[in-house]
Parts: sequence; C-alpha cells; structure tokens
Amino acid sequence: MVNSAQKLFTNREVCMKVLVAGLDGTTITFLREHGIAVEKQDIEDAEDLASWVIDGAYDAGVIDLEKSGLGIYAARTLRSKKIVTPIVGVTVGKTDQSWGDYRSMFLENGGDDLLHGPVNPRELTASLRAVTRRFSGSLLDVYELTSNGTILKVNLTTRSISVNGTSVYMPEHENRLLMLLASAPGRVLSKEMLLTQMYGDYPGDEPEMKIIDVFICKLRRKLADVDVNAGKFIETVWGRGYILPAQSESKKPAEKAA
Repeated sequence: MVNSAQKLFTNREVCMKVLVAGLDGTTITFLREHGIAVEKQDIEDAEDLASWVIDGAYDAGVIDLEKSGLGIYAARTLRSKKIVTPIVGVTVGKTDQSWGDYRSMFLENGGDDLLHGPVNPRELTASLRAVTRRFSGSLLDVYELTSNGTILKVNLTTRSISVNGTSVYMPEHENRLLMLLASAPGRVLSKEMLLTQMYGDYPGDEPEMKIIDVFICKLRRKLADVDVNAGKFIETVWGRGYILPAQSESKKPAEKAA
C-alpha cells in the first residue's frame, strides 16, 4: 500500500499532460511536484515523436535534443504534419555556434522554446506554462460542467468544489483527484498517472493502483450526496483510466461510472 505519509505536492494543480524524452529523473520529479502530468517515452526518431504526440493528446512536449538523439530539427516533422502541440527543447548547444543562432534555428524549425542544459527545473516549468498559455489562450482556472440540470463547478485556484451551488467538502485525497481530473477535461488520465501525480515514484503494480479506484469511488459518493447525477460525471474508461468531460460537453452522465 502507498505510504500516505509521503509528501503530496501543495502547488496549484495545472496538470498539463506533457511528453518528455531524455530528461533526468530529478527534473521529472520537479515537474510532477508542480502539477504537471509527465509521461517519459523513448523516442526513436521524428516520425516516432509525431506518433506519440498524436496518440497521447499531450499539451506539450519537452525534448532533450542530444540525449533523445532528435537534434535541432526535432519539431520540424510535427509542423509538416500540421501538429501544433508546443515543443520545448533542452540542449547544451554547439561550441562552434552562438547560442542565439542555435536557438533561432530551433524556433525557425517549429520549436516553441529552447532552454540551455542542464536545464533549471523551475525555468522549464515556467516555459511549459508560458508556451501552453500562448497555445490555449489561458490556463484553466475554473472547471464547470452542466448536464441534466446538475452543475459541477471546480475552482482550481482555491481548490473549492460545488454542486448546484452547494459547497462540497472533500478529504485531501479525493480533492486532489478531482483537481487533477478537472485540470485535464476531456482527457483520460490513467490510474498510473494519477497515482504518480499524487505520490511520486512508486512500484507500479496492480495492488498499488487499486487505491485510485477506492478514492474515485469515495469521490463519486461525495458528489452524489448532493446530486446523484453529479457522481456520474467522473467516467470510467475501461482499461485506460478516468475522465471528466470537456466543459463544452453537456451530455447525459455516464451510466457505467458505478
């Protein structure tokens, strides 16, 4: 069982979903502790990167240009395929080329930002927030979903929750899960990702991940105590994880969410 005494991150949950290639474990841990859902992948080439970005529905990608082997043109194939997902590069640069020229080449070939390695985790976090903010217009502050007369509102800044205008108190774990789901509306978050975001690194076996099912069940009950339909907003995607519909979706709550 996961040790509940482990430190939970206390920063505001942004929970953008980010693909990373070539980053070190310390940097990945920092990103996760600051509310960024990180998926580390081994990328073979630019075509493989494009496939991962499309299939994973990521908000952004972070590529160490040297360690990943993708190089300065890492984002060019994405743009040629009309894939607009922001890409942040990390590089030590070239001894025979000025940093300004090298960075310009990356930006001119489809990259969104280039940071000097070894990267400062805080700088990388700020860069990711900036490029995703430019891409989407703004970061999500309030999640609201209305369906069949039931209104769920989640404020990601204050971490407050209401159903039909009635404030709902959530214990720490259930609150954190709802913040994570509401920060990524319309995207499936796997149990592994949710557990990692809450507790950091863990063995990853099935018994460990079942704790997420327990907390989801408790979360649904808390919402259903106010309005039975509110408990159905959190949908189960069998074999993949859990999802809250995008705010623009106003549909009948999932019947399989029991």
